[in-house]
Amino acid sequence: MNIAIIDADLIYRAKHRFPNLACMKLSAYYKSQGYDVHLKLDYENLDQYDKVFISKVFTDTLAVKDGKPCEFDDIVSLPNVEHGGTGFFYDKAPKLPEEIEHIKPDYHLYDEWVAEKLASGGKHKDFTYYLDYSIGFLTRGCFRQCEFCVNKNYKKCEAHSSVLEFMDESRPKLCFLDDNFFACPKWKELISEVKATGKRFQFKQGLDERLLTDEKIHELMSWAYDGDYIFAFDNIE
Repeated sequence: MNIAIIDADLIYRAKHRFPNLACMKLSAYYKSQGYDVHLKLDYENLDQYDKVFISKVFTDTLAVKDGKPCEFDDIVSLPNVEHGGTGFFYDKAPKLPEEIEHIKPDYHLYDEWVAEKLASGGKHKDFTYYLDYSIGFLTRGCFRQCEFCVNKNYKKCEAHSSVLEFMDESRPKLCFLDDNFFACPKWKELISEVKATGKRFQFKQGLDERLLTDEKIHELMSWAYDGDYIFAFDNIE
């Protein structure tokens, strides 16, 4: 089988510089099944592929055909196309099958695209998340149920995966996409495993300041943290 994977945000958003985790997991799974997998950077000739997967994170990302933005209706209606992600379904986005959700991402999916960007004058720092980081979720969910949030249907935060599940030993840093890490009852166990890797790490989505305690503040100060601490600011009160 010949499979195309399309990161819609990458195509539409000129300054988008963060890999799509679902795309990397889909790539890893289908490569493990022996299929030919390609990162496709347009929407042309999709009928040449046995299966096309399109993922997007942002709701305002549009398709691009003939150099012009357009809706996805005609594209996602094709019989060989599957689409997903919060950009299409927001809080109703279907989950990946377990065997794909818990596979180590294919961190080489974007290699050719990144190499072309660097060769044309791009700077390493602009592509650091494609080159230097292992990316994943230690926990999923949040108990806040903020009406504006994509996670508003969750009622709690639970442990999701070990850092070892998605860590690439060759990459020096870790990036976590957790929605509310400190809300997870097993946060201490999870972060102990992270610290044991010896790698610098960051929480990309931010941490819930309302859950800080003396214990958690002392814990924060012991982290080999990468960049600035980011705290959620979801309620002015």
